[in-house]
Amino acid sequence: MFEQHNEGTGSEYARIFRLLSAAKDEAEKLQLRNLTHLTNMALLQVVIDWDGIDPDRELDVNLEKLLGSKAKIAMKDASENLILIDRH
Repeated sequence: MFEQHNEGTGSEYARIFRLLSAAKDEAEKLQLRNLTHLTNMALLQVVIDWDGIDPDRELDVNLEKLLGSKAKIAMKDASENLILIDRH
């Protein structure tokens, strides 16, 4: 039997990107360098999967620029569902 590979939607990738970004920010605050490094790698993998890039074949892809553009998309999508709670 063949394994079925389900492609994620853009909103699913954006959600994962936001969650990983939040984890990375917390790891940086707590100075957990290994966790920060792992979340950076995970963010890069999300971007690669999101765009369907094969890094072995597409060597000229500017991943840093792509990461920035995906961050903008992910955060833009988040603002539509964001609720601010005022802490006292």
